[in-house]
Amino acid sequence: MHRPVLVVGIAAFAVVELVQAFRSRRGARPADLRAEAVFRVLFLAGILMLPLGRALAPDAVFGPFALGAVVMWAGLLLRWWSFRTLGRFFTVVVKTSADQPVVDRGPYRVLRHPSYTGLLLICAGVGVMLGNWVGAAASFLLVLGALIYRLRIEERALSAALGERYRAYAAGRARLVPYVY
Repeated sequence: MHRPVLVVGIAAFAVVELVQAFRSRRGARPADLRAEAVFRVLFLAGILMLPLGRALAPDAVFGPFALGAVVMWAGLLLRWWSFRTLGRFFTVVVKTSADQPVVDRGPYRVLRHPSYTGLLLICAGVGVMLGNWVGAAASFLLVLGALIYRLRIEERALSAALGERYRAYAAGRARLVPYVY
């Protein structure tokens, strides 16, 4: 029974991410393609740590599968809510344009980067579902590092493109965890 829950979650994630990857936004400029490549490498390394941790430390068993499933699905729903809220302004590659509004509704009322929080929850949930604390911890830390690197690039790009509108919005919201960071 456990395996289908994991497979369906991963498949749903992959399908929605692919759909987002093929969307484009006219008039938007990529922020920094080199930084995008660094982010992708770090993110992929984090994902690969999930099965690799299990192979390297098979005795590092932990975690209730059901808790991991709830965390993963909460992350998926938060990420998808973020996509829906930003609509055509959501891109998988950091892009900005002067006509871009500052969105402060939906999950963006509380967080500057709720889709990244969703990714962290997905990663943590899958790590718990796989039941290996070494893989889960290594994956979470690599993905967290990749996301912090990327959100700094993104915030610089948004500040440059949107100016004071974005800085005022950012001043009242945490980046990834409400009231913490």
